Amino acid sequence: MLPLLAAGVGLGAATGVAWQSARRRARRAQQLHRALVDLLLNTLSAGDVATAEHSRRVAVLTDALAVAYRLDRRARARLRLAALLHDMGKIDDDFFDIVHSRQQLSPEQRQQIKHHPHKSAHILEPLEQVHPGIMAIVSSHHECWDGSGYPQGLRGEQIPLEARIIAAADVFDALTQRRSYREPLSIEQALDELRRGAGSRFDPELVARIQQPPVLDAWRETVRHGCSAVRTGERED
Repeated sequence: MLPLLAAGVGLGAATGVAWQSARRRARRAQQLHRALVDLLLNTLSAGDVATAEHSRRVAVLTDALAVAYRLDRRARARLRLAALLHDMGKIDDDFFDIVHSRQQLSPEQRQQIKHHPHKSAHILEPLEQVHPGIMAIVSSHHECWDGSGYPQGLRGEQIPLEARIIAAADVFDALTQRRSYREPLSIEQALDELRRGAGSRFDPELVARIQQPPVLDAWRETVRHGCSAVRTGERED
């Protein structure tokens, strides 16, 4: 009996050690993940403060919709991260003059800037294993409900829900912020733009959800806290 008891104690101790080791590995992986995300955010801020501020507001706007859609914890975390980093590709030297231009873009420049979603997705490739689908979300945040968007011309539910959410939040924030070449639109004017785009540029059900409390309340609050920031040159293109 004693040998069996000793064996059981030994097995329990070994299991406990293995469990502690697994916890340490998981904690270390989380720390590395946070460090990578912080590195990307710091890089974005260093390259373009205005884009970084915009991305943080978009993340807040999208989170309100994540709650409305009752996304689970993992999906909500993936959406927030995708929103924070959706414009990472704009830090590429190829886009610097375009992003900061105060002049109307030429047809060539408009075509060139359409490559930034793919650039952003490529930068986020190291996060794909931890957040499966994040590359598809980021690469399609400029797709349109009617298929007229870019870079792939996806339409309707071919576009990931998270990308549709980011698309609406992205435009709303851009419209309600001051730019070097125009004054900000009011919240109601920006909402009118979303309504006009429902069924063409934006998912119509999503636009309807935005106009319901508490999403609309959260979006109004985000604008109130962000309107004082002077934006210099980042474009909606």
